[in-house]
Amino acid sequence: MQWLPISAKESKQLTNQVVCYQKDRSNTKLYRTVHNKTQQILYSLPFHLHLLEEEDCSEFLLYCYKTIDYYLTSYKIGRLSYLGYLSQVVRKRTKYFISQKQANSTRERLLCETEPFINAQLWSEPEMTAETASYTTFKDLLVSQMESLPELFNRLLYERKASREVLDERIQQLKSEISTPVNRKRFLIVLTLSPGLANQHLLEKLADFLEVDSHLLCRYLNTANLMLEEKQRCKEAFISTSNRHFRRLLEIENCLHTETDAKELERLEALRCWTIGVYKTKVNQIRKMEFRLSHHQLGELLHIPKGTIDSSVHYMKRVLSQYMDEQSDIEYLKGHEYFVGIKQ
Repeated sequence: MQWLPISAKESKQLTNQVVCYQKDRSNTKLYRTVHNKTQQILYSLPFHLHLLEEEDCSEFLLYCYKTIDYYLTSYKIGRLSYLGYLSQVVRKRTKYFISQKQANSTRERLLCETEPFINAQLWSEPEMTAETASYTTFKDLLVSQMESLPELFNRLLYERKASREVLDERIQQLKSEISTPVNRKRFLIVLTLSPGLANQHLLEKLADFLEVDSHLLCRYLNTANLMLEEKQRCKEAFISTSNRHFRRLLEIENCLHTETDAKELERLEALRCWTIGVYKTKVNQIRKMEFRLSHHQLGELLHIPKGTIDSSVHYMKRVLSQYMDEQSDIEYLKGHEYFVGIKQ
């Protein structure tokens, strides 16, 4: 039988060990041996039986881990070996495992779909006042429809309100340069590409800088942020997959410490190298994921040509770079002369 994860000889030996353990349950060394072997079988058997994909086997082992002691004590010697007994257990438990996984996925999808409605209800509560409302968390604010994004964009362009005087000279110069209609539009385009950057600390400062209402700016950024939900779900799926590979890697490392057979050690080492490669690939993919809108996406949302988005980003990068440095050229020269004097 080619699908068996262990040979017939090993299966017979394991059956005898389980029977011996049932007669002497105080034998801790024997208990660890049969327990570890049962873990290996529960991990590899679903894939050999074509019941689960290989990346789900680690999760299935964790699903069955607490009942391993029950399997060891409830097995009765007879027509079926211990491996055959576990095969029947796996066939039954995988059905419950798959149904439970599908139910959790459906529950998460429903929660995700109902979240905008809940947030809208929170926004409509009468006790939400200017003193108690938080303007820095997207999820607590009204989620506008995507079709309203161009309208909000135009309101931010033309609606102004009085703001406090800026004391910093460089910020004042930047504010006066962005106050022109063209540069104001360019700055809003750059801001919309990464709406999450203003989520925690920048929202009220940006609203004061642009001389707009905080609620209006937050509604606009929140609406643009809806387009990034799909990327967020993709990232969560990648994280879940990488966690499964990491758990599998821990299990393989544990088996390598206890295994004595040379062929099995060679197989486990090859599986370990492959798992490390896959895990590193997933982690690198997660790190490289950028949570921002593309120029094409933003152009479609705001009904602006992609070329205008490209030129606006290029121009604003050049303008902002002139005001990012806090030291003037003269201060740099003084610092350089002082440093050279110390070295001499």
